[in-house]
Formats: sequence, structure tokens, C-alpha cells
Amino acid sequence: MSTGRISHYDEGRGFGFIIPDDGGADVFVHANYLVNVDLLRKDQRVSFEVVNDDRRGKPRADKVRVI
Repeated sequence: MSTGRISHYDEGRGFGFIIPDDGGADVFVHANYLVNVDLLRKDQRVSFEVVNDDRRGKPRADKVRVI
């Protein structure tokens, strides 16, 4: 499981991006993949798994939890 912090999150649109602690590109996060949380805030620490989004052909965050 990876960790990082929220760079920004648009509550109205239900998506944002995570800056991974181990570096690399920001990871897309969607509200559908949040666990036990409804809203993310800037700089909030999270754990997550990176999976390939088959629909978009790009990586995205899955099983996102606030830590």
C-alpha cells in the first residue's frame, strides 16, 4: 500500500490528485474509490493502492483511506 497527501480535491466533481510519498507522478483519485470517508481535503494524508484504470488506460488510486 502506498501513502501520500492530497494535492487538491474538487468536492463538487468528486475527484482530485494524490502526491505519492515515494515520488513520481501525481495519482488520480475519484470519490468512488474512497473507503470510510466522503470528502478529501488538501494536504490530508492518505494510503492507497495504484491500479490501472482500464477505461482511461492510466493509473488511478484505489482503496483510498485517510491516515
